[in-house]
Amino acid sequence: MARQGKRKAVDRDQFLKCHQVASALAKSVDALETLADDGDVYGNAIAIVAIHTCIAYSDALCVRFRGFKSSEGDHTRVAHALREAVGARLDDRTFKSLVRVLELKDEVSYQGVYYRVSDAREVLRDMTTFCDWAEKALS
Repeated sequence: MARQGKRKAVDRDQFLKCHQVASALAKSVDALETLADDGDVYGNAIAIVAIHTCIAYSDALCVRFRGFKSSEGDHTRVAHALREAVGARLDDRTFKSLVRVLELKDEVSYQGVYYRVSDAREVLRDMTTFCDWAEKALS
C-alpha cells in the first residue's frame, strides 16, 4: 500500500476559497500566455503559474470531497491525494496529465532550467486537460 502522505484537515466549506484561488491562477496563466511571444522570457513564469494552478485545483477538490489538503513537501504526492479524495472520478489520462505537470515543479522553479514560451505551452496543454476536468468535477 502506498504511503498516504501528510494531510491537513480543512472544513469542506473552504473549497470555495480554494476554487477561487485556482480559477484566478488559471486566468493569470492564460493572460501571461496570451501576452507572450515565443522569444519572450516568460516561459518559467508561465510554467510555474500553471503548476500552482494544478495544485490549487487539486486542493479545492480534496477539500470539497474529503475535507483535507495535502501538506506534503513533494508536490507529486498531491496527485495521489487527489486520487484518494475523488476516487474513480479521476480517469488515468487526467491523472497522468496532473502528474506530468507536478513533476516539473523543481525543474522549473529551482534547477536553473530555462523554459522558453514554447516549452511552457507544452506544460499548459497538460494543465488545461487537468483544469477542464477539475472544473467539471467541482460543479
